Amino acid sequence: MKVEDIDRKVFELLGLHEERERDSELYKVFSEVFDRTTMDTLEYLKKRGQIEVLFGVISTGKEANVFRGFNKKGEQIAVKIYRTYTTDFRRIWEYLAADPRVGYVPKDIRKLVFAWTRREFKNLQRAMKYAVRVPEPLAFRNNVLVMEFIGGEYPAPRLKDVEKALGPEEFEELYSYTMRVIERLWKRGEMVHGDLSEYNILMWDKPVIIDWSQATISRNRMSKTLL
Repeated sequence: MKVEDIDRKVFELLGLHEERERDSELYKVFSEVFDRTTMDTLEYLKKRGQIEVLFGVISTGKEANVFRGFNKKGEQIAVKIYRTYTTDFRRIWEYLAADPRVGYVPKDIRKLVFAWTRREFKNLQRAMKYAVRVPEPLAFRNNVLVMEFIGGEYPAPRLKDVEKALGPEEFEELYSYTMRVIERLWKRGEMVHGDLSEYNILMWDKPVIIDWSQATISRNRMSKTLL
């Protein structure tokens, strides 16, 4: 694929129409996770109707950026794109190596990221099975994960962003809910989230728990440390 063809496909995917829009926040944030593998993956998902266009940034992080978009049906979606390079290679490798579900752990960094993406998709499915409110996982391929969008006109805020507005009763209710989730995951789902904090809870109707890449099962030797 020629460079100009890639640029055209990027602009089409992001709903951009003019060269000057390279200065837009959306283009800049997308560029952080963009490479040929990612573009090919997004093209694959677009051909299958899972992604039609990306039009906003939900969050950015060390491992991945999350975008807001639409699928072919016109439904809002959240698209998490993991970087195919990472400074946390050893940490990710250790998490995957300790997970009994994973089996062979690749040492090629791209394949490692692909396994990490697949793991989060499977973790979301498992959490849903045990009645934990999470973004519904819709599709994944390589380093791209497509999920249910949580929010309305704007993305749902994280607990960290609204905690000062909560009263004592709301905090107590949220604490009780969170402890029930932890207990249900451990006792019924034989699973632990591994990174649960105010940064990973979205406040929308009932709280929604996100960022499941570190979640693992109780048979993992690291599970009690992560509990």
